[in-house]
Amino acid sequence: MKPLKYFAIIGAALFALSFTAQAHLDYLGSVGKDTVGNNSPPADLLALGGVVDTTGFVLCGNFEDLNEADQTISVMAGAYLVVHYGKGDIGKGGSKGGSLEFFHVVAGETTVTVPGFANGPTNPDTHAAGGISSIREFCPPGTNLPDSGTTAMLLGSALTGLGLVRRYWKR
Repeated sequence: MKPLKYFAIIGAALFALSFTAQAHLDYLGSVGKDTVGNNSPPADLLALGGVVDTTGFVLCGNFEDLNEADQTISVMAGAYLVVHYGKGDIGKGGSKGGSLEFFHVVAGETTVTVPGFANGPTNPDTHAAGGISSIREFCPPGTNLPDSGTTAMLLGSALTGLGLVRRYWKR
């Protein structure tokens, strides 16, 4: 009966944690694509420099040829996203080539959903109304990407150690 009780408690805790999880993206602004030039990571980093100080930033994620739908992506906590949206059908006042919108990943999130179309409910983007084309993720200095080999080795060592402790503890 005890294991059933523990499973119920763990299940309730996991449900509560997953139910309260939210993806936090702060909208920082937008610029017309025609003022930036070509659609490349260096040009996007330069455009982001107009919004925040990008000294020491590195490209840590590049998502291309997206299908104009909301995109759920894995990101580094504290990263900045530069999202390219197409012109769409906005009449004469739009920018040639659409816009670049800038977002900041906040609240320690590692998975976020980027809107598939410009001019979302809280984004006053007057440059574009088209669908998403690309996302560039820039990480500030001090955010290191984890090395998967070292992480796997540490996890394996920890599990082996726990197994050995359990085995010898029973004796």
